[in-house]
Amino acid sequence: MRDQGRLVEWFDDKGYGFIQPNDQAKDRVFLHIKDFARPGPRPIVGCALDYLVILDERGRYRAQQVMYLKASQARTASARKPAATTAPSQKLQRMQIACVVYILVLAGLTLAGLLSGLVLLFISLINALSYWLYAQDKEAAQLGNRRIPENTLHLVAFLGGWPAAWLAQQKLRHKTQKQPFRQIYFCTIAFNIILMVWLISPLNSLSI
Repeated sequence: MRDQGRLVEWFDDKGYGFIQPNDQAKDRVFLHIKDFARPGPRPIVGCALDYLVILDERGRYRAQQVMYLKASQARTASARKPAATTAPSQKLQRMQIACVVYILVLAGLTLAGLLSGLVLLFISLINALSYWLYAQDKEAAQLGNRRIPENTLHLVAFLGGWPAAWLAQQKLRHKTQKQPFRQIYFCTIAFNIILMVWLISPLNSLSI
């Protein structure tokens, strides 16, 4: 799939950098100097590019067959941006509400004595861990280091860290394009809510 964006980071001595797609909800894309379709001037930060997006062996989004865009072409891409991002913006608002409601409900259940304070403390810690894991995975993806297993991210989300996971996805622009990952992520939210309901139900025989 071809896309357009601007070069936001470039290490000229190493010959690589990162592109931020015009759609700000998308993850940054790795670019190497050898991936340009034809020889040309050295890239500079801020230049508009058209490129083919692939997923490389390190699990990074990588640009290939890269071409420089003229100013008129870049403006055309920017003009299409508002219409393309309207639906994701509405989805973000729904997720913001869901995260706030989840936290308030847990706090209310704890104050009402239906949920142990230890559970609330555990969920707070797991959310901090969740954001940290996403940040580490984002950095590893950029540097080409060993990645955090996706199963680990899903497990932490299931244990209650999904609000911080969502925040990390948006703030770090990480894991926002991988559809199988996103689908499983939303499943972990549903299973976590089921777990919370079980904890406060008469069926729970545990003293937590």
